[in-house]
Amino acid sequence: MRPKLGLSSKIVIGLLCGIGCGLFFGDYCAWLSLVGDAFIGLLRMTVLPYIVVSLISNLGRLAFRHSRRLALIGGAVLCVLWAIVLCTVFLLAVSYPEWKSGSFFSTALTEPAGETDILSTFIPSNIFAALADNRVPAVVVMSIFLGLALGGMPQRQPLIEQLDIVARLLLRVSTFVARLSPVGVFAIAASTAGTISLDELGRLQAYLISYAAGAVFLGFVVLPCLVAACTPLRYRDVLAVSKDAMIMAFATGKLIIVIPLLVEETEKLVRRLREEGDEDMAPAVDVLYPVAYPFPHVGKLLGMLFIPFAAWFLGNTLSWTEYPAFLVSGVFAYFGGPILATPFLLDQMHLPHDMFQLFLLSGVIGERIGDALGAIHLATFTLLTTCAFLGRLTFRLTAVLQYLGMIACSAVIMLTGVQMVLGQTLRFVDDKQQIVANMQLLEEPVESVVVRETGPNPDPRVPGESILDRIRRRGIIRVGYNEDKLPFAYFNVEGDLVGMDINMAHALARDLGVTIEFVRFDRRTLATQLAEDDFDVVMSGLVGTLERAEVMQHTDPYLDVTLALVVPDYRVRRFRSLAAMQQVDNLRIGFVDLSRGFVDRLRLLLPRAELIELPTNGEFFETETHGLDALLISAESGSAFTLLYPDFEVVIPDGTQVSLPLFYAIGGRDARMRDFLEHWLDLREKDGTIREYYEHWILGKLRQQARRRWCVIRDVLEWVD
Repeated sequence: MRPKLGLSSKIVIGLLCGIGCGLFFGDYCAWLSLVGDAFIGLLRMTVLPYIVVSLISNLGRLAFRHSRRLALIGGAVLCVLWAIVLCTVFLLAVSYPEWKSGSFFSTALTEPAGETDILSTFIPSNIFAALADNRVPAVVVMSIFLGLALGGMPQRQPLIEQLDIVARLLLRVSTFVARLSPVGVFAIAASTAGTISLDELGRLQAYLISYAAGAVFLGFVVLPCLVAACTPLRYRDVLAVSKDAMIMAFATGKLIIVIPLLVEETEKLVRRLREEGDEDMAPAVDVLYPVAYPFPHVGKLLGMLFIPFAAWFLGNTLSWTEYPAFLVSGVFAYFGGPILATPFLLDQMHLPHDMFQLFLLSGVIGERIGDALGAIHLATFTLLTTCAFLGRLTFRLTAVLQYLGMIACSAVIMLTGVQMVLGQTLRFVDDKQQIVANMQLLEEPVESVVVRETGPNPDPRVPGESILDRIRRRGIIRVGYNEDKLPFAYFNVEGDLVGMDINMAHALARDLGVTIEFVRFDRRTLATQLAEDDFDVVMSGLVGTLERAEVMQHTDPYLDVTLALVVPDYRVRRFRSLAAMQQVDNLRIGFVDLSRGFVDRLRLLLPRAELIELPTNGEFFETETHGLDALLISAESGSAFTLLYPDFEVVIPDGTQVSLPLFYAIGGRDARMRDFLEHWLDLREKDGTIREYYEHWILGKLRQQARRRWCVIRDVLEWVD
């Protein structure tokens, strides 16, 4: 007689078959996501009503003294679990190997910090809207109030009995739908495995490895050992209660749908603990699970690991002193969920917002691991709280020491393994220094030459001829450049002149149907060179100043950049705010290409600082003879320089928000050429050219050719194209 497979075995088989199907058929499995979504919808349709009904009925049974004990005991258990996961986050974060890297500019540097709306999350001002929007914390708060109010009513028993009938009905429906789990899990796994990008997984491998290691450590070592050391229950009992729920939560990515399954399994176990007369001593299991669910579970809080990972990935590891404030604020932020908490914490730790996009990519796997961990968190909370109510907490010294030793050994193995694995994965992480050094123009370049020795145009304008007329007559446009304006103009490793404004120059020449002569300019003699007809137009990240407005014709600003500081990594904290900078003695700040009026204003704001003008930005990074503490530069340019010099970081001090305009200068104060360029820039803005170049050169969104997802049927067997 064949042994009958249990639900968890069937789910595992469905999961493995789904993954295999996704790898074999690739994106041909995308349509199965409809089947998976339908399965999740069936599971979710009864869960929220079940939580409402069970909370009201079971809290209605409790006397006031039991409700107060539930708040005290449940709160204490939650705090213990939170402390455990926060320690795990800290240990994993400090185990990251040393790694230095810069990052492309991010608009997060200039955006105000986001806020988490705790009130709307927990206070249901409109309960129907909360139910429709699936705001579980708000629904639970309402249910708790109704349940407590019902507990004070003298004739509550008939209503409680009716609510019990509804709860059993909903649980029965949920149990029936759960039998379809192998099919639903197969569909979800196949569509996910067939469509997720391998490149996306490659970028996230360091975070996912450390997150998975922490989840295994907490879910299979710390939490079961905590229950086994403090209660009469055994390690295997905890896993028996949570194993099916963990598998289903991982497969579906929805923790809430496994609550009925957890309730059913936990009630079987708790029955063994209860003795005669214990029925009224502890709240029912189906009260504890809904009460605990709205609070951040250890799977969610472990997601805070992404913040120190992001800092490490960007080459700016968090210091030890930053962790207390980060961890405490993270707990409160996660009441609003990871989608709200992560941008908030990125802002708090002054990390770029584009890392949030990377976090969203991790959701396919990370959230599933977190939900599986959340299932055993809920089981641990319920078992510990129930045992505390029943007076079954035990502290046997031998068992406690045994489990502490097991946890310590596991922690050492986990941290050592993570550090070794991450050290190996660094070899496969994109080297941003090489990326920026090897960047090429987005389109096929126009024929061009680079003239390093400046001089007047060899073909002077004839009387009455405009610059635009001469360009068309010669078939050549002379463009002024300065290679010290990364990422607007610079030489890549192949010696080609590239950058955003160089790309714009090629686009302009292509539209005019001419070739290009790039002529180098010197900032100190730029006005003279323009007057002497050295170039037709200057396109090289030129900052608008009052002095330049007086002596040259130029376009309206085509881009505003943000003034920032570039400082060595280890000194960033001293430059976080203007007030902190004002307290620093002997502060030396270098600058290039700024208005005299602005420099004078800065001297008033920082009377203790010495401002030193440099001939080039590169001199700050390549020499130490000036003894400078910081470089005043645009955040856009500074970010590009940190890619080449990862020991430095861009910081915009709190209390400062200064924009600098960039424009194109026109030779000979030619109004017709200026009007033409204005119109051309307007057209290029409307057709998306400027935005495309900005995203490529400034934000680092490199253009990649779209490729279909790898799969066996197409790339190995070649049965389909």
